[in-house]
Amino acid sequence: MRNLTILLVLLTLTACSSGQNIQLKYYDFTYQQEDSATTSGQTITKYLHINQVKIQGVADQQPLIQILTDNSVNIANYHFWSQHPKYTLTDSMARSLVKKVSNYKVIPAGKTTPQDGEFMLQVTVTKLAGHYEFGSLIEGQWFIYQFNPEGKILLNSELFSISTPLEDSGFDALIKAHQFSWEKLTDKITGIILSKSI
Repeated sequence: MRNLTILLVLLTLTACSSGQNIQLKYYDFTYQQEDSATTSGQTITKYLHINQVKIQGVADQQPLIQILTDNSVNIANYHFWSQHPKYTLTDSMARSLVKKVSNYKVIPAGKTTPQDGEFMLQVTVTKLAGHYEFGSLIEGQWFIYQFNPEGKILLNSELFSISTPLEDSGFDALIKAHQFSWEKLTDKITGIILSKSI
């Protein structure tokens, strides 16, 4: 009877004790609040259509990804993008293009019917990960199309691989490096679009 009582007390104590309290962390790019510039006297009639960024492979998920030294991939258990990364990347690119391409109105693709001379941007990401050697690693391909009366024609396409070393260790530094890498890509694409503008 005594053994049974001890066993019941131990079971009760075990049931009442809680496991390790693990805190989930969510990450997003940081944005500076800026006044929206109004263009007086300038009417924008053309649109730059931006397709939703496509992410392929293991990076197409909310947990943060790390590529290890033996080319294996570590998927974070408790560290996530605050939303699916394709939305974060698309939103970041759109915000940047709105500021830099002033003669076109930047909108998500499918909101209006593309007109003659307008552009469409499509980006496919194949790697979005922390890398043991390179820090932030973003790879993929982008495409710029221009619409004409016959349809859309491919103006330019390029494979990209952008890395940014981490300034510190940890996931906060990784997200900051990812944002810097993505801004480098956006700057390059902006230059191409501006060079094609008439």
